[in-house]
Amino acid sequence: MRAIAESMYQLKQLLRSTEPATPERDAQIRRLRSEIPAPVLGHFDRLLQQGRGGVALVRHGVCGECHLRVSVGTLASLVRPKDLHLCDNCGSYLLMPQDEVGTVAALLTPSPRPEQPARRKARMAVV
Repeated sequence: MRAIAESMYQLKQLLRSTEPATPERDAQIRRLRSEIPAPVLGHFDRLLQQGRGGVALVRHGVCGECHLRVSVGTLASLVRPKDLHLCDNCGSYLLMPQDEVGTVAALLTPSPRPEQPARRKARMAVV
């Protein structure tokens, strides 16, 4: 699934490029569009038509499109991507850059609890 999100990000970069259209660029756009499943591509195209980014990078736990914090559960899912995820606010597909994956994984891993001395059970006095 990460490959699909990366293809969408590259497609976004090519579509928003200010360089003049060339046959090579058009061929690359067609190739990237063929790598993306039709339902995902349809949602992506609708977002682009509405003036949104379609796909956003998540840096420091923040969506790169709407600049709002992404939930911890979504961050954990983006570290080990098995599915595509959408931003809860703007609807863009989320992609976490490889350099962020290690940082977020370290933050999400619970630290070991210090060992505490054994407690004695309180005894009730029988009167």
